[in-house]
Amino acid sequence: MQNQWFGKPFLITLVALVACFLLAIGVFHNAGQLVALAAIGVGIFVLTLWRLEFGIYSAFAELFANSHGHLIETPVHGFNLSLREVVFLSVMLAWVFLVVFRKAKFSLKDSRLVWFIPLFVAVIIGYVVGFAQNDPRIAFDDGNAYFYLAYLFPIISVEWNNSRLRALLQVLAAAATWVVFLTLGLLYEFTHFSGQTLVYSYKFIRDTRTGELTRMTDSIFRIFLQAQFSPIIFTFLLAPWLWLKESSRKNKILLTLGLSILISSTLISLSRSFWVGILAGLLLFFVLLFKIEKPGLKRFFSSSGLGVLSVIIGAIILVLIVLFPFPKSSGSAGELTGLLSSRTGVDDVAVSSRWKLLPAMWNEILSAPILGSGFGEEVTFVTDDPYALTVSPDGTWTVYTFEWGWLDLWLKMGILGPLAFLWLFWGLQKGILTEKGHPSWLTIGLLSGIVMLFVTHIFSPYLNHPIGLGFLLFVVPFLKTEKIQFPIRLPASVSLKAKPPALSSPVVGMTKES
Repeated sequence: MQNQWFGKPFLITLVALVACFLLAIGVFHNAGQLVALAAIGVGIFVLTLWRLEFGIYSAFAELFANSHGHLIETPVHGFNLSLREVVFLSVMLAWVFLVVFRKAKFSLKDSRLVWFIPLFVAVIIGYVVGFAQNDPRIAFDDGNAYFYLAYLFPIISVEWNNSRLRALLQVLAAAATWVVFLTLGLLYEFTHFSGQTLVYSYKFIRDTRTGELTRMTDSIFRIFLQAQFSPIIFTFLLAPWLWLKESSRKNKILLTLGLSILISSTLISLSRSFWVGILAGLLLFFVLLFKIEKPGLKRFFSSSGLGVLSVIIGAIILVLIVLFPFPKSSGSAGELTGLLSSRTGVDDVAVSSRWKLLPAMWNEILSAPILGSGFGEEVTFVTDDPYALTVSPDGTWTVYTFEWGWLDLWLKMGILGPLAFLWLFWGLQKGILTEKGHPSWLTIGLLSGIVMLFVTHIFSPYLNHPIGLGFLLFVVPFLKTEKIQFPIRLPASVSLKAKPPALSSPVVGMTKES
């Protein structure tokens, strides 16, 4: 298991992410930001020219480690240039060079493109209608996350053999590990320090849009990072190893501890959307576990016990961090456990505002259900949000970003929006299930992660965010690939009753390792 997840690509990625974070702190709100972005951009451009897959690894590392991609950002001619945009431009420009000079192959006959075509069309509709009916600037800002889908083209230009797939998984593992360390580090800092230290940290996390730090009690903060999505996916990929026959007792003990650390970051996120998505993913997880791995009852219950234990240890880790005696802690175990239990309720302001938004969104959707109202469409409703009430005392609030993710797709791109994502969901799960070379843990983990993403999007928008879109792209290298044939005419010697030519089917898989 260690060779599968924690090899050289893992270490290189983790060190790079830590170095990038420290660099971001050093250039925060000073002239060094432009220099840092230029250096990173040139470095990734050269790296991608050298090996295209290295550029893709860099893109996924940045994506899964940074919530919004603004870890480093600087204004350029009135436009805010972010780290994520620099990485995107560097990789895509290098890919164009490679294709033009025939150093990389790209074919429109790749069968994996078929599953994305309806989504491309829906995005175009969203932009056309949005620019025609709404403020073009807002429309662009609203839909610019979908540009991330352009990574599909360099991804399918790489021949994903076993070593490259393993490296891709280790990039995800490294990013998830960094997000966990950052989450737990912030929890420790905000329960043990005060004064100017917290002011600077809060400003850095807020201004770089790394996460949201919300004071929930006198001394406990909610540590929510949108990038906490990656530890959840890593958890789904690691968890099946608990039930594998070839997993040794030592590996299972180490795995339980590793899962505990990953789960702790999900608990302190206090995200009910995550929790609902995880429950949905777990349902499919156990269905696939019984269908593919077929564990006996003894192995199933013993391994399930370790899974439950990892959740308990995850909660204990949070308590130990809060109570750590040096320097003096300002939090208590009671505050933390009370906070975790309180998030199971459905009567707070956030939930209330969501439900008040719902009828207003439905009215807007029904006004243009086929083509939608385009990106940048605004909806006005009455909210209970305290911040909104300070700006608008009567609670009237107008927004163009919405918590109801699937309705957002319908509102902006018409009925094709949600249908295109469902079509993509079908294609991804079909491609994974028909690829016979995948080990069981990979099939179970990826499919459970996809379900978790699609269900989480009901309440929190992730499918219209680079993180969610990026995970869908992350799955593409693991899909069964076929070359689509487009015969223009039949040879004269071929009868119309003859069978059509067979599709070529290069299989890309992974070997099972313990």
